[in-house]
Amino acid sequence: MNKNYRLLFIAFLFYLIGHILWTYTIIFEKTLINESIEIWIVNIPFFIFGVIGLIATFCLYNKI
Repeated sequence: MNKNYRLLFIAFLFYLIGHILWTYTIIFEKTLINESIEIWIVNIPFFIFGVIGLIATFCLYNKI
């Protein structure tokens, strides 16, 4: 597997984690921790997805 595609795969894994956490907070509508901490816990995987996805697509663009 090419390194760039591996980065894209890891990026989409972080997206999946973020989406699962987000869905969990919507379905159960109760906070296990402080609400602001919960917001950060949900948003961090989406941020990592964006950064890794941007790096991977930039590497793929330069390779073409």
